[in-house]
Amino acid sequence: MKKILLILTLCLIIPFTKVNAKAVDVTLFYGNGCPFCAKEQKFLDVLQQQLGQNLNVETYEVWEHKENDELLTQVRTSLNNQDTGIPFTIIGNKTYDGFNENIEKEIKNTIIDNLKQNNVNIVNLVQEGKPVPTNTNLNTNPTIHFTLLGDTDVKETSPATIATTEGIGDAINLGSLWIILFLAGIMLAIYNNKKRLILGGIFIITSSITYMIISLTNVTFTINQTIFIRSFIGIIAIIIAAISIDAHIKISVPKKSILQILQEMFGKKQMFMYAIAIIITSIITTFTLVNQAQSSPLLVKTALEIQNITNPTLYMFLYFLMYLLTSLILVGVVNVIIKELIIENTIGTYNRLIAGIIMLIAAAILIYMPSVFMMVS
Repeated sequence: MKKILLILTLCLIIPFTKVNAKAVDVTLFYGNGCPFCAKEQKFLDVLQQQLGQNLNVETYEVWEHKENDELLTQVRTSLNNQDTGIPFTIIGNKTYDGFNENIEKEIKNTIIDNLKQNNVNIVNLVQEGKPVPTNTNLNTNPTIHFTLLGDTDVKETSPATIATTEGIGDAINLGSLWIILFLAGIMLAIYNNKKRLILGGIFIITSSITYMIISLTNVTFTINQTIFIRSFIGIIAIIIAAISIDAHIKISVPKKSILQILQEMFGKKQMFMYAIAIIITSIITTFTLVNQAQSSPLLVKTALEIQNITNPTLYMFLYFLMYLLTSLILVGVVNVIIKELIIENTIGTYNRLIAGIIMLIAAAILIYMPSVFMMVS
Protein backbone atom coordinates (compact mmCIF):
# COMPACT_ATOMS: atom_id res chain seq x y z
CA MET A 1 0.00 0.00 0.00
CA LYS A 2 2.88 2.39 0.85
CA LYS A 3 4.43 1.76 -2.58
CA ILE A 4 1.13 2.48 -4.30
CA LEU A 5 0.71 5.74 -2.37
CA LEU A 6 4.29 6.72 -3.25
CA ILE A 7 3.71 6.11 -6.97
CA LEU A 8 0.45 8.12 -6.92
CA THR A 9 2.17 10.96 -5.08
CA LEU A 10 4.97 11.05 -7.67
CA CYS A 11 2.36 11.19 -10.44
CA LEU A 12 0.74 14.17 -8.77
CA ILE A 13 3.94 16.16 -8.22
CA ILE A 14 5.26 15.76 -11.77
CA PRO A 15 5.70 19.35 -12.99
CA PHE A 16 3.04 20.80 -15.20
CA THR A 17 2.41 24.25 -16.60
CA LYS A 18 -0.77 26.15 -15.91
CA VAL A 19 -1.97 28.77 -18.37
CA ASN A 20 -5.19 30.54 -19.15
CA ALA A 21 -7.26 28.04 -21.11
CA LYS A 22 -9.06 29.41 -24.15
CA ALA A 23 -12.54 27.98 -24.28
CA VAL A 24 -14.02 26.79 -27.55
CA ASP A 25 -16.38 29.51 -28.76
CA VAL A 26 -19.71 28.39 -30.16
CA THR A 27 -22.00 31.06 -31.60
CA LEU A 28 -25.67 30.28 -32.20
CA PHE A 29 -28.09 32.51 -34.09
CA TYR A 30 -31.65 31.42 -33.27
CA GLY A 31 -35.27 32.56 -33.19
CA ASN A 32 -37.75 32.39 -30.33
CA GLY A 33 -40.37 29.78 -31.19
CA CYS A 34 -38.15 27.89 -33.63
CA PRO A 35 -38.38 24.19 -32.62
CA PHE A 36 -35.02 23.24 -34.16
CA CYS A 37 -33.36 26.16 -32.40
CA ALA A 38 -34.84 25.01 -29.09
CA LYS A 39 -33.47 21.49 -29.62
CA GLU A 40 -30.00 22.81 -30.37
CA GLN A 41 -30.08 25.08 -27.30
CA LYS A 42 -30.87 22.09 -25.08
CA PHE A 43 -28.09 20.09 -26.75
CA LEU A 44 -25.60 22.91 -26.17
CA ASP A 45 -26.74 23.24 -22.55
CA VAL A 46 -25.86 19.58 -21.98
CA LEU A 47 -22.47 20.02 -23.70
CA GLN A 48 -21.84 23.10 -21.55
CA GLN A 49 -22.46 21.05 -18.42
CA GLN A 50 -20.19 18.27 -19.65
CA LEU A 51 -17.28 20.43 -20.78
CA GLY A 52 -17.59 23.19 -18.16
CA GLN A 53 -15.16 26.06 -18.71
CA ASN A 54 -13.83 24.48 -21.90
CA LEU A 55 -16.92 25.62 -23.79
CA ASN A 56 -18.26 29.14 -24.25
CA VAL A 57 -21.67 29.42 -25.92
CA GLU A 58 -22.89 32.78 -27.20
CA THR A 59 -26.47 33.10 -28.48
CA TYR A 60 -28.13 35.78 -30.58
CA GLU A 61 -31.92 35.90 -31.02
CA VAL A 62 -32.68 37.27 -34.53
CA TRP A 63 -36.47 37.32 -34.95
CA GLU A 64 -37.19 39.82 -32.20
CA HIS A 65 -33.86 41.69 -32.20
CA LYS A 66 -33.09 43.58 -35.41
CA GLU A 67 -29.46 44.28 -34.46
CA ASN A 68 -28.78 40.54 -34.10
CA ASP A 69 -30.40 39.84 -37.48
CA GLU A 70 -28.16 42.50 -39.04
CA LEU A 71 -25.12 40.91 -37.38
CA LEU A 72 -26.13 37.52 -38.80
CA THR A 73 -26.32 39.07 -42.28
CA GLN A 74 -22.84 40.58 -41.86
CA VAL A 75 -21.42 37.26 -40.71
CA ARG A 76 -22.97 35.36 -43.61
CA THR A 77 -21.62 37.95 -46.05
CA SER A 78 -18.09 37.73 -44.64
CA LEU A 79 -18.24 33.95 -45.00
CA ASN A 80 -19.87 34.01 -48.46
CA ASN A 81 -22.70 31.96 -46.97
CA GLN A 82 -25.88 32.15 -49.08
CA ASP A 83 -28.22 30.32 -46.66
CA THR A 84 -31.01 32.19 -44.91
CA GLY A 85 -32.39 29.79 -42.31
CA ILE A 86 -31.80 29.27 -38.61
CA PRO A 87 -30.43 27.93 -36.39
CA PHE A 88 -27.05 29.03 -37.72
CA THR A 89 -24.05 27.82 -35.74
CA ILE A 90 -20.41 28.92 -35.98
CA ILE A 91 -17.47 27.05 -34.42
CA GLY A 92 -14.03 28.28 -35.46
CA ASN A 93 -14.00 28.23 -39.24
CA LYS A 94 -16.95 25.86 -39.58
CA THR A 95 -20.64 26.72 -39.89
CA TYR A 96 -23.81 24.65 -39.60
CA ASP A 97 -27.24 25.52 -41.00
CA GLY A 98 -30.19 23.89 -39.30
CA PHE A 99 -30.10 21.15 -36.68
CA ASN A 100 -30.58 17.38 -36.78
CA GLU A 101 -28.88 14.25 -35.42
CA ASN A 102 -26.06 14.35 -37.98
CA ILE A 103 -25.35 18.04 -37.33
CA GLU A 104 -25.44 17.32 -33.58
CA LYS A 105 -22.64 14.77 -33.97
CA GLU A 106 -20.64 17.07 -36.24
CA ILE A 107 -20.93 19.97 -33.78
CA LYS A 108 -19.67 17.82 -30.91
CA ASN A 109 -16.74 16.49 -32.98
CA THR A 110 -15.84 20.02 -34.11
CA ILE A 111 -15.80 21.25 -30.50
CA ILE A 112 -13.43 18.42 -29.54
CA ASP A 113 -11.20 19.25 -32.53
CA ASN A 114 -11.11 22.88 -31.39
CA LEU A 115 -9.93 21.76 -27.96
CA LYS A 116 -6.87 20.33 -29.69
CA GLN A 117 -6.19 23.49 -31.66
CA ASN A 118 -7.89 26.77 -30.76
CA ASN A 119 -9.62 28.76 -33.47
CA VAL A 120 -10.57 32.42 -33.87
CA ASN A 121 -14.05 33.76 -33.13
CA ILE A 122 -15.37 34.91 -36.52
CA VAL A 123 -18.37 36.74 -35.03
CA ASN A 124 -16.10 38.83 -32.80
CA LEU A 125 -13.94 39.72 -35.80
CA VAL A 126 -17.02 40.89 -37.72
CA GLN A 127 -18.26 42.92 -34.73
CA GLU A 128 -14.85 44.59 -34.45
CA GLY A 129 -14.78 45.36 -38.16
CA LYS A 130 -11.74 43.15 -38.75
CA PRO A 131 -11.29 40.94 -41.84
CA VAL A 132 -11.96 37.22 -41.53
CA PRO A 133 -8.73 35.33 -42.36
CA THR A 134 -8.79 32.64 -45.02
CA ASN A 135 -7.17 30.16 -42.64
CA THR A 136 -8.69 30.61 -39.19
CA ASN A 137 -6.58 27.94 -37.48
CA LEU A 138 -4.21 29.25 -34.82
CA ASN A 139 -1.19 27.07 -34.08
CA THR A 140 -1.12 27.71 -30.33
CA ASN A 141 -0.41 25.25 -27.54
CA PRO A 142 -3.71 23.51 -26.68
CA THR A 143 -5.00 24.26 -23.18
CA ILE A 144 -7.79 22.43 -21.38
CA HIS A 145 -9.54 23.21 -18.10
CA PHE A 146 -9.53 20.11 -15.88
CA THR A 147 -11.43 19.54 -12.64
CA LEU A 148 -8.42 19.52 -10.30
CA LEU A 149 -5.53 20.75 -12.47
CA GLY A 150 -7.43 23.81 -13.64
CA ASP A 151 -6.27 25.57 -16.82
CA THR A 152 -3.47 23.37 -18.10
CA ASP A 153 -1.02 23.40 -20.99
CA VAL A 154 -1.63 19.85 -22.18
CA LYS A 155 1.69 19.37 -23.96
CA GLU A 156 3.62 20.36 -20.81
CA THR A 157 1.70 18.07 -18.45
CA SER A 158 2.37 14.41 -17.71
CA PRO A 159 -0.38 12.12 -19.04
CA ALA A 160 -0.15 10.18 -15.76
CA THR A 161 -0.86 13.40 -13.85
CA ILE A 162 -3.90 14.14 -16.01
CA ALA A 163 -5.29 10.60 -15.74
CA THR A 164 -4.71 10.36 -11.98
CA THR A 165 -6.06 13.74 -10.94
CA GLU A 166 -9.07 13.62 -13.26
CA GLY A 167 -10.00 10.14 -12.04
CA ILE A 168 -10.07 11.52 -8.51
CA GLY A 169 -11.92 14.66 -9.58
CA ASP A 170 -14.61 12.77 -11.46
CA ALA A 171 -15.24 10.46 -8.52
CA ILE A 172 -15.94 13.50 -6.40
CA ASN A 173 -18.03 15.02 -9.19
CA LEU A 174 -20.05 11.99 -10.33
CA GLY A 175 -20.03 10.47 -6.84
CA SER A 176 -21.67 13.75 -5.86
CA LEU A 177 -23.63 14.66 -2.78
CA TRP A 178 -26.82 13.17 -4.21
CA ILE A 179 -25.22 9.71 -4.48
CA ILE A 180 -23.84 10.13 -0.96
CA LEU A 181 -27.37 10.95 0.22
CA PHE A 182 -28.84 7.95 -1.56
CA LEU A 183 -26.19 5.55 -0.23
CA ALA A 184 -26.50 6.97 3.28
CA GLY A 185 -30.25 6.43 3.20
CA ILE A 186 -29.86 2.75 2.30
CA MET A 187 -26.90 2.10 4.60
CA LEU A 188 -28.69 3.67 7.57
CA ALA A 189 -31.38 1.01 7.33
CA ILE A 190 -28.77 -1.76 7.70
CA TYR A 191 -27.49 -2.47 11.22
CA ASN A 192 -24.68 -4.82 10.20
CA ASN A 193 -21.42 -2.99 9.37
CA LYS A 194 -20.24 -5.69 6.95
CA LYS A 195 -23.51 -5.65 5.04
CA ARG A 196 -23.38 -1.85 4.74
CA LEU A 197 -19.91 -2.02 3.22
CA ILE A 198 -21.01 -4.80 0.84
CA LEU A 199 -23.95 -2.73 -0.42
CA GLY A 200 -21.78 0.37 -0.77
CA GLY A 201 -19.17 -1.64 -2.66
CA ILE A 202 -21.81 -3.09 -4.99
CA PHE A 203 -23.03 0.41 -5.79
CA ILE A 204 -19.56 1.82 -6.52
CA ILE A 205 -18.29 -1.16 -8.53
CA THR A 206 -21.48 -1.23 -10.62
CA SER A 207 -21.27 2.53 -11.11
CA SER A 208 -17.59 2.37 -12.13
CA ILE A 209 -18.17 -0.40 -14.68
CA THR A 210 -21.17 1.47 -16.11
CA TYR A 211 -19.19 4.69 -16.21
CA MET A 212 -16.33 3.03 -18.08
CA ILE A 213 -18.70 1.50 -20.65
CA ILE A 214 -20.45 4.84 -21.20
CA SER A 215 -17.15 6.67 -21.58
CA LEU A 216 -15.73 4.20 -24.10
CA THR A 217 -18.93 4.00 -26.18
CA ASN A 218 -19.91 7.71 -25.95
CA VAL A 219 -23.54 6.92 -25.09
CA THR A 220 -25.72 9.98 -24.57
CA PHE A 221 -29.30 10.66 -23.50
CA THR A 222 -31.78 13.24 -24.69
CA ILE A 223 -33.26 15.73 -22.22
CA ASN A 224 -36.61 13.90 -22.12
CA GLN A 225 -34.94 10.54 -21.49
CA THR A 226 -32.92 12.05 -18.65
CA ILE A 227 -36.08 13.44 -17.00
CA PHE A 228 -37.75 10.02 -17.23
CA ILE A 229 -34.70 8.31 -15.72
CA ARG A 230 -34.52 10.80 -12.85
CA SER A 231 -38.19 10.20 -12.10
CA PHE A 232 -37.67 6.42 -12.13
CA ILE A 233 -34.79 6.64 -9.64
CA GLY A 234 -36.87 9.01 -7.52
CA ILE A 235 -39.66 6.44 -7.33
CA ILE A 236 -37.19 3.79 -6.14
CA ALA A 237 -35.97 6.20 -3.46
CA ILE A 238 -39.56 6.88 -2.34
CA ILE A 239 -40.30 3.13 -2.08
CA ILE A 240 -37.21 2.54 0.06
CA ALA A 241 -38.14 5.58 2.16
CA ALA A 242 -41.65 4.20 2.77
CA ILE A 243 -40.28 0.83 3.87
CA SER A 244 -37.70 2.43 6.18
CA ILE A 245 -40.20 4.80 7.81
CA ASP A 246 -42.68 1.97 8.26
CA ALA A 247 -40.00 -0.13 9.96
CA HIS A 248 -39.76 2.63 12.56
CA ILE A 249 -43.37 3.64 13.20
CA LYS A 250 -45.11 0.40 12.14
CA ILE A 251 -47.75 1.81 9.85
CA SER A 252 -50.88 -0.34 9.69
CA VAL A 253 -51.58 -1.17 6.05
CA PRO A 254 -53.94 -3.64 4.36
CA LYS A 255 -52.39 -7.07 3.82
CA LYS A 256 -52.90 -6.93 0.05
CA SER A 257 -51.51 -3.41 -0.43
CA ILE A 258 -48.38 -2.79 -2.49
CA LEU A 259 -46.53 -1.54 0.58
CA GLN A 260 -47.40 -4.72 2.48
CA ILE A 261 -46.09 -6.89 -0.37
CA LEU A 262 -42.87 -4.88 -0.50
CA GLN A 263 -42.51 -5.12 3.28
CA GLU A 264 -42.80 -8.91 3.15
CA MET A 265 -40.29 -9.15 0.29
CA PHE A 266 -37.78 -6.94 2.09
CA GLY A 267 -38.38 -8.77 5.34
CA LYS A 268 -37.56 -12.16 3.84
CA LYS A 269 -34.77 -11.17 1.47
CA GLN A 270 -33.60 -7.77 2.69
CA MET A 271 -30.02 -7.90 1.42
CA PHE A 272 -31.01 -9.40 -1.92
CA MET A 273 -33.70 -6.76 -2.51
CA TYR A 274 -31.41 -3.92 -1.49
CA ALA A 275 -28.66 -5.30 -3.75
CA ILE A 276 -31.03 -5.44 -6.76
CA ALA A 277 -32.30 -1.92 -6.05
CA ILE A 278 -28.74 -0.65 -5.70
CA ILE A 279 -27.51 -2.26 -8.94
CA ILE A 280 -30.44 -0.89 -10.97
CA THR A 281 -30.19 2.55 -9.39
CA SER A 282 -26.40 2.66 -9.73
CA ILE A 283 -26.53 1.94 -13.47
CA ILE A 284 -29.27 4.45 -14.19
CA THR A 285 -27.85 7.13 -11.89
CA THR A 286 -24.45 6.85 -13.56
CA PHE A 287 -26.02 7.22 -17.02
CA THR A 288 -27.90 10.31 -15.85
CA LEU A 289 -25.00 12.04 -14.10
CA VAL A 290 -22.50 11.38 -16.88
CA ASN A 291 -24.86 13.14 -19.28
CA GLN A 292 -25.61 16.06 -16.97
CA ALA A 293 -22.48 16.69 -14.93
CA GLN A 294 -19.04 17.71 -16.06
CA SER A 295 -16.88 14.61 -16.43
CA SER A 296 -13.42 14.12 -17.84
CA PRO A 297 -13.02 10.89 -19.86
CA LEU A 298 -13.58 12.82 -23.08
CA LEU A 299 -11.13 15.52 -21.98
CA VAL A 300 -8.55 12.93 -20.87
CA LYS A 301 -8.79 11.12 -24.22
CA THR A 302 -8.47 14.45 -26.03
CA ALA A 303 -5.34 15.31 -24.01
CA LEU A 304 -3.79 11.94 -24.85
CA GLU A 305 -4.47 12.52 -28.55
CA ILE A 306 -2.84 15.97 -28.34
CA GLN A 307 0.25 14.34 -26.78
CA ASN A 308 0.30 11.73 -29.56
CA ILE A 309 0.11 8.85 -27.08
CA THR A 310 0.12 5.77 -29.31
CA ASN A 311 -1.32 3.44 -26.67
CA PRO A 312 -3.72 5.38 -24.36
CA THR A 313 -5.14 2.20 -22.77
CA LEU A 314 -2.74 2.30 -19.80
CA TYR A 315 -3.59 5.90 -18.93
CA MET A 316 -7.34 5.38 -19.34
CA PHE A 317 -7.05 2.36 -17.05
CA LEU A 318 -5.23 4.56 -14.51
CA TYR A 319 -8.02 7.13 -14.82
CA PHE A 320 -10.79 4.59 -14.15
CA LEU A 321 -8.76 2.95 -11.36
CA MET A 322 -8.44 6.28 -9.52
CA TYR A 323 -12.16 6.90 -10.07
CA LEU A 324 -12.96 3.51 -8.50
CA LEU A 325 -10.55 3.84 -5.55
CA THR A 326 -11.71 7.36 -4.69
CA SER A 327 -15.36 6.31 -4.86
CA LEU A 328 -14.69 3.37 -2.52
CA ILE A 329 -12.96 5.72 -0.08
CA LEU A 330 -16.05 7.97 -0.12
CA VAL A 331 -18.25 4.98 0.71
CA GLY A 332 -15.92 4.07 3.58
CA VAL A 333 -16.15 7.60 4.97
CA VAL A 334 -19.94 7.54 4.75
CA ASN A 335 -20.02 4.20 6.56
CA VAL A 336 -17.79 5.48 9.37
CA ILE A 337 -19.99 8.55 9.82
CA ILE A 338 -23.13 6.42 9.90
CA LYS A 339 -21.61 3.96 12.36
CA GLU A 340 -20.00 6.43 14.76
CA LEU A 341 -22.51 9.28 14.77
CA ILE A 342 -25.85 7.63 14.15
CA ILE A 343 -26.19 3.87 14.47
CA GLU A 344 -24.18 3.44 17.67
CA ASN A 345 -26.20 6.21 19.30
CA THR A 346 -29.67 5.58 17.88
CA ILE A 347 -29.79 1.87 16.96
CA GLY A 348 -33.25 0.49 17.54
CA THR A 349 -34.76 3.96 17.82
CA TYR A 350 -34.46 6.54 15.05
CA ASN A 351 -31.93 5.40 12.45
CA ARG A 352 -34.51 3.91 10.07
CA LEU A 353 -36.72 6.95 10.42
CA ILE A 354 -33.70 9.11 9.55
CA ALA A 355 -32.98 6.79 6.60
CA GLY A 356 -36.52 7.22 5.28
CA ILE A 357 -36.39 11.00 5.61
CA ILE A 358 -33.02 11.12 3.81
CA MET A 359 -34.38 9.02 0.95
CA LEU A 360 -37.41 11.29 0.61
CA ILE A 361 -35.12 14.33 0.48
CA ALA A 362 -32.93 12.59 -2.11
CA ALA A 363 -35.99 11.75 -4.24
CA ALA A 364 -37.31 15.33 -4.06
CA ILE A 365 -33.95 16.78 -5.06
CA LEU A 366 -33.47 14.37 -7.95
CA ILE A 367 -36.95 14.97 -9.37
CA TYR A 368 -37.43 18.70 -8.74
CA MET A 369 -33.92 20.19 -8.22
CA PRO A 370 -31.40 17.85 -9.92
CA SER A 371 -28.77 20.56 -10.34
CA VAL A 372 -28.47 21.25 -6.59
CA PHE A 373 -26.16 18.34 -5.79
CA MET A 374 -24.52 17.83 -9.18
CA MET A 375 -21.10 19.43 -8.89
CA VAL A 376 -21.06 21.13 -12.25
CA SER A 377 -18.37 23.77 -12.66
